[in-house]
Amino acid sequence: TPNGYNQAAYLPKTIGPQWERTPTLEPLAKLREHVAIVTGLDRQFVAGTGVHAQCGSCWLTSSAPQETLDGGFPTNATLDQLLARGIGGDTLFPSLELSCNDFTDNKETRYYECVSWYGPGYAANVEKNPRAVFQRLFGKPDGGATRSILDAVNADAKSLNARLGRDDQAKLGEYLESVRATERRIQMAEKIAGSLKRPSLAEPAGIPESRYDYLRLQAELFVLAFQNDLTRVASLVVDPERWDSPRMFDGVFEKPQNHHVLTHTKGDEAKAAVAKIDRYHVEFYAHVIERLKATGLLDSTTLVMGSGISDGDQHKYADLQVLVAGGGVKHGHFHYEGKRPLADLWLTLARSAGLQRQRYADSTGALAELGI
Repeated sequence: TPNGYNQAAYLPKTIGPQWERTPTLEPLAKLREHVAIVTGLDRQFVAGTGVHAQCGSCWLTSSAPQETLDGGFPTNATLDQLLARGIGGDTLFPSLELSCNDFTDNKETRYYECVSWYGPGYAANVEKNPRAVFQRLFGKPDGGATRSILDAVNADAKSLNARLGRDDQAKLGEYLESVRATERRIQMAEKIAGSLKRPSLAEPAGIPESRYDYLRLQAELFVLAFQNDLTRVASLVVDPERWDSPRMFDGVFEKPQNHHVLTHTKGDEAKAAVAKIDRYHVEFYAHVIERLKATGLLDSTTLVMGSGISDGDQHKYADLQVLVAGGGVKHGHFHYEGKRPLADLWLTLARSAGLQRQRYADSTGALAELGI
């Protein structure tokens, strides 16, 4: 989620499993045995790039802050992509990147709306249209047409390779490996096409007008993908950072609201409005937990929700709060005041998924208290 939170309405004062209900976290009250509220983690902002741009694009990065590999941004492969390489190879889609950013004004660059990155400068393409997601997951593969294109690419590449220098040959080799990965996915798609069951969900017509329906439809699609083992890793951008365009939060406000502007507006009315938006997003998170629980997937899934900044008005990178559900995580409120980096949480989640890593970005050690 973008733009930070109203911390006064969000943060429980009680540490441990008996955390008190707060206005923002009220929707999680009946799910408390499944959720860890992790607070007090820090990130390090790197001067020279936009606060909000770095907020989203570097939230999951495996780069330490000093590793500015992408034009001043410490962006490298993100946690979801490292997980995809480790546990997603046997699925049709090693990872699934979705977004509910349906703004058409394109006010900001990809750094404001991409949280998933293959490597420095290479953002994963997100899919915003539920219909396209559905067709990608459950449509019939057209392997013949795609394979003929790949054959032509391979033939041209072999001819080109003899005329390239060593560095360019290495880059071409990386490209050809991605082509081979595409070929493997085609073969896998054709293999499972006959056994894949069409979901009870009807093919979406496109992006729903209702924000409420849009969020839940995109979530339902990645839950269906998990159910069919089409992917084991997914990310969902609820909204982009800083985008100064009004957004309708149906059922919350009578008219569209500008989330980013509200975070910078003084006064109790604006703070209350931000808290309502925060709760709206937590209600959505609770809905996804319920769906995973209903499908029997929650115990084998780790579901994370958070923002790259804690306070949107102050652009505060310290004292972050992250929600973690499922996956055997111990429930309760866990607060860290000892300058523990956010990367410690990512290291914990990476290890719990089976990745053998000693460090992650600027991590100092796993968060053993979470029990995963």
